Amino acid sequence: MNKSVKQTWAWIVTLVIIFGTVSLFLGSKKPVEYSPYISTSPSPTGVKAFYTYMEEEGIPIKRLKEAPLSNDNEQEKLLLMIEPTLLSNQEARKDYESFVKTGNALVIFKRNLEGMFDIKTTFGMSDEEAVTIKDQNGEEYKATMLTQTRILPDESDEVLLEDDFGAIAIKRNIGEGTLIAVNSPDWLTNQFILENDNLNLVFQLLEEPQWNTILVDEYSHQSTKKQAIFEVYPMWLLVGSLQLIIVTLLWLLYKGKRFGPILRPREEMVRFSDEHITALAAWYQKGKLYRDSLHSQASYLRSIFQEKWGISYQKDWEDIQEQLLLKVSSMNREAITSFVKEIDTVLKKPDISKQEYLLWSTRIDQLRKEVEEG
Repeated sequence: MNKSVKQTWAWIVTLVIIFGTVSLFLGSKKPVEYSPYISTSPSPTGVKAFYTYMEEEGIPIKRLKEAPLSNDNEQEKLLLMIEPTLLSNQEARKDYESFVKTGNALVIFKRNLEGMFDIKTTFGMSDEEAVTIKDQNGEEYKATMLTQTRILPDESDEVLLEDDFGAIAIKRNIGEGTLIAVNSPDWLTNQFILENDNLNLVFQLLEEPQWNTILVDEYSHQSTKKQAIFEVYPMWLLVGSLQLIIVTLLWLLYKGKRFGPILRPREEMVRFSDEHITALAAWYQKGKLYRDSLHSQASYLRSIFQEKWGISYQKDWEDIQEQLLLKVSSMNREAITSFVKEIDTVLKKPDISKQEYLLWSTRIDQLRKEVEEG
């Protein structure tokens, strides 16, 4: 290797080291991003203030980072769930139900409780951020309300808090334990905990069941949280790996390694391509999976209706027409009325043509984009 080549490589290695050092320095200065409703989060949407206050007051409280054990016979625990995700894992849901049935308390703070432990909700929203709430004794409180739903209590449920639009907190007996459902998790956040009577209402609800330990649920947040790669691995490891990749590529280029596809004889490629395309075409023609695909699209649309707008998944299409009129801005009344009536008819068809499939896929996709982006 001559002198000029050695100097070139020395400069390349030096630049890679400088790049890695700068990346490591800048990466370490990046502000930490916290998920909402996490007990370790000091951000406005976190609940660290509440957790720290309970610790400083000597109240036994700890974080639960896994589903409660169904075979745990210890009673009088209170599990606090703050804006949990829907428990799609059946085993995890059974663990939570068993936890309550064995004599413990479960208190859920969630804006839209539809689908959580068979709780039903209805639309109800005030124009004001702070509303007047009454407890069982008729005493009035001022509280922050950012949700668009109210709880539909069963006959056996005990309504703990309510306003002019419906129930805000209910109490339900499950086995030997107690379930308390509240539709305002914002009362516990760092941003709103000291506003109005939010904190007083939280303590009033926590005093309902008997307990000797509070468990703050973190498992339901972790189960669906997607972590970025820089949150999983330390920055020095990522920078070092990137440097190693760059040096390896430069070394391979220096050695004259050739990159690119392996060329095959044209006869082999043409024959395989013709047979492959023919087989795929036959499979699509015989499958006729338009109906199944349309049902999947409609089901997903209903699920985001419930998640974003609080519109129940269980209702028929025609029953949600009035709620859609209040929410959808890209369609007029006639278009919405036509949509809910015609889609119900199309979905009940045993067979759907390709033209119908393309038409309804476009209509559903347009409405889906408005829900997700709005």
